[in-house]
Amino acid sequence: MILRSIQEKDIEACAALYAQVFSSEPWDEKWSEGAARERLLHFYYSKGFCGVLAEQEGVISFALGNIEPFYSGSIFYLREMCRNTNMPKAGVGYKVLAALERELLAQDVQDVYLITDRAIPASDFYQKNGFNHSDQMGFYAKHIQAKED
Repeated sequence: MILRSIQEKDIEACAALYAQVFSSEPWDEKWSEGAARERLLHFYYSKGFCGVLAEQEGVISFALGNIEPFYSGSIFYLREMCRNTNMPKAGVGYKVLAALERELLAQDVQDVYLITDRAIPASDFYQKNGFNHSDQMGFYAKHIQAKED
């Protein structure tokens, strides 16, 4: 298995994996490869992009996001992470996350944050890898739509 930084040429393979993973349980979202490519390219072209992937006869896992300025220094917002769910776990996610952390430390980033659903296995994965659930911070969402006059 090879771990390395994501390059633009990798987005196509990452998008295929993303669409496959997030269109399956437990997410069951309706991702096409085109929509996934658009999302991942959005992050890729955004300022502060950082991402790593694992490949073994193709991309088997990746993690990406953006480094952002903050009053205390730079922080990293982990936007997407997934692994091929058709393969045995074998610590691939852990290895990708560790490679990402090494890359971030090399860029003097010491804080990472993310959003995920607490009811899915990803929540346990992040907690096992040192992420803490914040009791002080809240995630808020609102669906907006045009109002009829």
